[in-house]
Amino acid sequence: MQNLYCSNLLNCLSFHQKNVRFCTTLQLGEIISTYQEKPKELAQRIIEIRENINKQLAQCIIPNGCENCIYRNQEDYKTVKIRRIDLYYWYHCNCGCFYCSYRDETKGEFSDKVKEGNPLIYKTLEELYKKDLIDKNNLFVNFGGGELGVLKEYPKLVNLFLKNNVQNIWCETSGIRYSKELAKALEKGKAGLSIAICSGSRETYKKIKKRDKYEQVLKNLKNYVKAAKKFKQDQNNDCRVISKYIILQGFNNNKDEIDKWLLASKSIGIKSVEISMEFCWGIHTKKGQKVEDYNYELFEYTEQRCLELGLNLRKNDTSMAIMEQGTY
Repeated sequence: MQNLYCSNLLNCLSFHQKNVRFCTTLQLGEIISTYQEKPKELAQRIIEIRENINKQLAQCIIPNGCENCIYRNQEDYKTVKIRRIDLYYWYHCNCGCFYCSYRDETKGEFSDKVKEGNPLIYKTLEELYKKDLIDKNNLFVNFGGGELGVLKEYPKLVNLFLKNNVQNIWCETSGIRYSKELAKALEKGKAGLSIAICSGSRETYKKIKKRDKYEQVLKNLKNYVKAAKKFKQDQNNDCRVISKYIILQGFNNNKDEIDKWLLASKSIGIKSVEISMEFCWGIHTKKGQKVEDYNYELFEYTEQRCLELGLNLRKNDTSMAIMEQGTY
């Protein structure tokens, strides 16, 4: 009988706004903590629960809550250290995107003020490094949640990972506030980022983001591209800084805006772009409805234009899965 192994449980540690868990898919699985412990207590709890899950999977026992998970793997069991850390634990942002999946929590509020995140997390990670639970040779870190540029402890976290030989830090950022720490990680070939600019003009950007920062974001993108180019040993530098476009009905779902976006991205040195349909807000408000035809048309058009302009195109995985099934 083949043993059970789930990389989403055994390889991962996910810090979210309200809890800590192993499962990075956020589907099912056990909640480890709701941030009530002290750092050493939380680190120990993570170790104990992880050991218990290891024992269950080694004996072909499916952990509670994981029975019906479509992402659960079934392959030969193996013991590994933590190789992925998700940091999605704050809401605060400096952008007011109407489609943000956290609008219910933030009530649409945003500001440029730098705020505290959760200092418990940094100290817990320090403890896990001390106990050698994190794989220093194969660690991937994913920053999401709110905006990293207004997270007070972001520089400290980046430096902790860099000091411990992180392989890659991936960041979703508004790009409004330039991060010297992110630029430093790019120069070392240790980071990548995506900025959802979603527009090719100042007017469209203002309508979507509720900020008049289009030129500033382009400037910061250009500087991040320069930082990534300083690392000469990596053949994937062209994919480390991504300009992203989320198709939003009534705002930018037209070829003219896509053309402007692609040309603006190319003009500042961007080599890789990403196209996405709006699935967070879409799933929330259009569940069960048919995916609009313009998504398919604009994906195809973007692919054609990228070939003509010599740009690398990434098609958002979740978008492609939703478009393939045809409904939200």
